[in-house]
Amino acid sequence: MIKFFRHIRLNLLSEGKTGKYFKYAIGEIVLVVIGILIALQINNWNENRKNSQYEQNYLQRILKELHKDQTELEMHLNKDTLKLDAFTQMMRMIRTNSITSNQQAFLGALNSVQGANWFEGNDVVFSEMKFSGKLALIASEELRESIQNYYKHVEEVIKQENTYIALQTSAYYRLNDYTDNAFLREASMAPRWNSNTNEVTYEDIIRFFNNLNEDQKKEALKDFTILKENILFSNKVRITHNEKGKATIKLINDYLEKI
Repeated sequence: MIKFFRHIRLNLLSEGKTGKYFKYAIGEIVLVVIGILIALQINNWNENRKNSQYEQNYLQRILKELHKDQTELEMHLNKDTLKLDAFTQMMRMIRTNSITSNQQAFLGALNSVQGANWFEGNDVVFSEMKFSGKLALIASEELRESIQNYYKHVEEVIKQENTYIALQTSAYYRLNDYTDNAFLREASMAPRWNSNTNEVTYEDIIRFFNNLNEDQKKEALKDFTILKENILFSNKVRITHNEKGKATIKLINDYLEKI
């Protein structure tokens, strides 16, 4: 089309028809501008379509990780309940001096309160988007903020878990200080530095708790209560995180249905 106009312009110029020449020249310029605008529009459309595909892909991947988090959080919430039950059972036996008559139950409860429930979480996709500047691909501001707030709240979950670990470690060392039995103290060490030739038996553990004097029992019960309070608070933080996850999952699903 442009070649056609150019051919006409040259003929008009050779014939001295400058007025018509300029009209065709302007028409040629208009065609060029329109062509550029159409090309830019197509390019923008292709870019938007590509970004939309990236956005949907990232959101689908985040959904998978959020569902994994939900499964893990439900597991931790159940463990929190079991641990609270176990601490309560142990404390009642210590208060009523009924450990000996309920040895299996006491040992089972003691085993249940060991260790800590760490929330691992799944943030690979979010971290990838965050550090590559791809969060802006999420067009919905509400959804983007919901996702960011969810992963920000993970810090609160971890903070509470660290607090529990610190309290648990302190309580453990206080209990350890209540015995002069080198055998039990050695047993608390890592295998590499444990000099005992025999393993600690259930009888050793029962004997240890039965031999606590009244002041030591009070301190142990106090520590257990503090740990229970911390578990309850940690449980609330996890419930909040779980609810944030569910809300974010709903937002993502609703958003994906609309686009």
